Amino acid sequence: MEEASQFSADHTSKAQAGYVSRYNLRAHPKQFFEGDQVVVFAPGAGGKLCNKWQGPGTIQEVRSANSYLVNVGEGGTRHVHANKIRRFVARVSGCSVVNECDSDFGRIVTQANVVMSVNVSARIEEDKLSHLDNQQLGELLQLLDEFSDRFVDKPGLCEAVVHHIQTTADFVPPGVLFDTTQ
Repeated sequence: MEEASQFSADHTSKAQAGYVSRYNLRAHPKQFFEGDQVVVFAPGAGGKLCNKWQGPGTIQEVRSANSYLVNVGEGGTRHVHANKIRRFVARVSGCSVVNECDSDFGRIVTQANVVMSVNVSARIEEDKLSHLDNQQLGELLQLLDEFSDRFVDKPGLCEAVVHHIQTTADFVPPGVLFDTTQ
């Protein structure tokens, strides 16, 4: 009896380890912080059988390693397990280029450029500057702060060089089917 019991226990522990490894094969821990934008898998208007990803919401409080308090807007605040939360990723569905002289589109509203005056020297990690002596460090940080408007994360328009393409009078761009001279 004891021999059968020992064989059964060994076999069960090996099988259980196999089940665990296959179950967790593609699993990875999720971790969210207060202020993160997320979507929540929750019942929709059709009841609990019609679950949908709802959001975006904001992590309001971290209750434990896998438990979060999520503010989902008008839906209120929900206590949600990490398995029912995903990070919110904003996607762009299209991009268009409109020339300033085009009047067919009416008035086009563009986002105003917001310039934030953040010292560049405050964003540099100290260990990357550890090879400099105090005088060199001071000069570098002063130079970076003086020209901080040149060190922005968002690319912009560079007007340093203008390129003109000379074409002949009979040149017609590909895809143009009508006469633009009339």
